[in-house]
Amino acid sequence: MLIDPRHLEQLAVIVEAGTLQQAATSIGTSQPALSRMISNLEARIGMPLFERNTRPLTPTSIGFELAHQGRSIRTARLRATEMLDLGARGYFGVLKLGAPPFMCKNLISEVVARFLSARPNIRIDLIPDYHAGLMERIYLNQVDVVIGPAKFVEQGNTDLILEPLFSDTNVIVGRKGHPLIDTPTPSADDYKQVIWVGHSDRSLLRSDMEDALKLMGITNPAIAFQSGSAEAVLELLRETDFLTVLPKYAVKPDGSDGLAIANITLSNQDQVVSAITLAERTETTLTTDFKSHLKDQLTKRFGH
Repeated sequence: MLIDPRHLEQLAVIVEAGTLQQAATSIGTSQPALSRMISNLEARIGMPLFERNTRPLTPTSIGFELAHQGRSIRTARLRATEMLDLGARGYFGVLKLGAPPFMCKNLISEVVARFLSARPNIRIDLIPDYHAGLMERIYLNQVDVVIGPAKFVEQGNTDLILEPLFSDTNVIVGRKGHPLIDTPTPSADDYKQVIWVGHSDRSLLRSDMEDALKLMGITNPAIAFQSGSAEAVLELLRETDFLTVLPKYAVKPDGSDGLAIANITLSNQDQVVSAITLAERTETTLTTDFKSHLKDQLTKRFGH
C-alpha cells in the first residue's frame, strides 16, 4: 500500500498542533482540505487516525505511528533541502584533488587545511600521484582538479584548462649545515663527488634532475637511494650528506624542516605550476571556490 508522503507530513503537523485550524494555518492550507485528507487516508488504510470527539485531537495508535513517520519525512526533506542549498553555495560535497607527492607533502595540505576550517561539511580527497597517473585520473573524472607543472599538459591540448598559480624552479637540496650547502660560491665541480638521492621512475622530477646534473657536467651521478615517497626522501636528506634536486616549494622557507637550498642556479629548471581541469566538465561552486582559495593562498606565499 502506497501512501503519499505529503499526507504523512500533514498528519504530523495536525498531531503536533492539536487542531485542524492551527495545523492548516501552520502549513498554509485550509481546514476542509485537511479534513478531506484525513478521511481519504482513513479510507485507504481502513482504520481511524484520531479518537472521535476529542479536543485537542488525540491520535489513535496507528495515527500516532504514521505521524511519527511523517515527522521523519519532514526532517529528511528539510535536511535534503539544506544540503542542496549548501552544495549550490559550495559548502557541501566531495572535492577530489590530485598533485605530485612533494606538492601534497609541503604545499597543498596546508592550503586544504585552511579551506576545510571554513567548510566543515565538505570532504577533500587529496591523491598523490605522478604525471601519467594524474592525467589518466582527470580524463576518467576521478579527480576534479590536478595541481602540478604546466608541462604535465602537452602544448595545443584543448581538452584541459590550465590556470597558472605560481612560478617555481628546481633547486639542489640538502640538510641544514651541509658543508656544500653552506659554501657561498660552489662550483659545478664541487658536486661531482656528491652522493645523490633519486626519484621514482614515474616522476618527471627524475628526468629534471638528470637534465640539470648533465648541464653541470655530471653524467653518471652516484645514486644511493630513490623512492616515490616524499617523506622518505626528505628524511634521508635530513639524516645524511646526500643531496637531491627538488622543486623549491618542497623546502620550508624558514628552514623548519631541517633542509636548505644550495647557492647554485640550475639551468632550464623554471616551471609554472597550474590548476588543471577538464574542459568539458561542468565546474561546481565548490571547485571554483577552492581554486580561488588556492590561488589566493599561493599568491600570498609566492607573491605572484
